[in-house]
Amino acid sequence: MGFINQTLFPEKKVSLLAVDARLESNMKHKLRVRGLELLEIPSHNGLQTPVSGHPDMQMLHIRDDILVCQPQMPETLMERLLKIGFSLHPGATQLKPAYPFDIAYNVAIIGKVAFHNTKHTDPVAKELLEKCSIQLLHVNQGYTKCSILPVTPESFITADLSIARVASGNGFDVLLLPPQTNIRLKSLNYGFIGGTAGFINKNLLAFSGKLEALNDAETVKAFLMKHGVQWVDLGKEWIQDYGGLIPLYE
Repeated sequence: MGFINQTLFPEKKVSLLAVDARLESNMKHKLRVRGLELLEIPSHNGLQTPVSGHPDMQMLHIRDDILVCQPQMPETLMERLLKIGFSLHPGATQLKPAYPFDIAYNVAIIGKVAFHNTKHTDPVAKELLEKCSIQLLHVNQGYTKCSILPVTPESFITADLSIARVASGNGFDVLLLPPQTNIRLKSLNYGFIGGTAGFINKNLLAFSGKLEALNDAETVKAFLMKHGVQWVDLGKEWIQDYGGLIPLYE
């Protein structure tokens, strides 16, 4: 067991996964049956209700044991992470419900590159990215991690054209999709593809719902297979944006 060297991409079976505490109980059960311990992120009143418990809005795993959290993260969670051995860095940004005051930690790190609207990146996160030699590229989309489904450290899926253009220009293999309007996100029209899944083992994605429910499911499956990535469904009928399933320890 150990820390995940390259954020989002475990090299073996994940043992600790950050999830929205509101993740459906049957999905939590399926993850626990696989031997995963869940770090359940509670809702935070500095975020809009639909995304208030999303882990990708409240924390950013930089690499290894380095983790940035929004400064009002509950002490019980902080103590649990410290006990495991994480180097926790409270961010400098207090989250607020209105855009762009809610996006400070929603950075997408894919391999050696981080994508975000750099005008609003939390300064603590920005400093740690630089120290870890992770290049931070500016994109117009502030909900960057929400918008990116990682596939490999050199490839990902998104429905955001601005992200796709910047990434493709920097050597990434990007599958650009139209908005996936079948993704559920309570009180909003639809959710983001980056919030629907996360790796639970090397080259194994778990979807918070059913991959087949995506508007472009066949295209997504073909891209995953192209890169040697398999998947499991945690649901049977629909797919929902829960702010991703963030692997933290393996």
